Amino acid sequence: MFQSEFILDKRYFQECFDESVKMSQYHKPKYALIAFLVSLGFVAHYLLNQAYLGNFLFILAVIEGVAFYYKRPWWVARQMLSRASGSKVQLTIDDEGIKAENPYRAFSVKWHDIEKVIKTEQGLIIQQQRHNQYISGSVLNQDVYDFIYHKTKK
Repeated sequence: MFQSEFILDKRYFQECFDESVKMSQYHKPKYALIAFLVSLGFVAHYLLNQAYLGNFLFILAVIEGVAFYYKRPWWVARQMLSRASGSKVQLTIDDEGIKAENPYRAFSVKWHDIEKVIKTEQGLIIQQQRHNQYISGSVLNQDVYDFIYHKTKK
């Protein structure tokens, strides 16, 4: 059985975002959508003489670009505003699975529910059927990595 504690602080949230977004399908900007909105804006503005609609579509394209550019700070800021921010997390890894608890939230993953474990540069991503969980490598040692890989082999 392994137990550890860590604090949900800004550094942890930034690490979590940076490591998790690489595995996400949303880590690249939607260039096609932005180009489509700009094209529709030009058509509406210049061919249909609908200036309001054209300007609206241009603004949507800009908002989409800004939303991608500020995705990380926006996500980190939302996490920092949550009740759990600054709380201490109790991480337990044993023969049953992985458990993490803080005063506001708890999650538990049984070994048979884990589909895949991905080692990142700074930690582990635990993939389940519906969602992923990130565990920072700063709270794990090599024996725990080996134990997790052993338990999740299928």
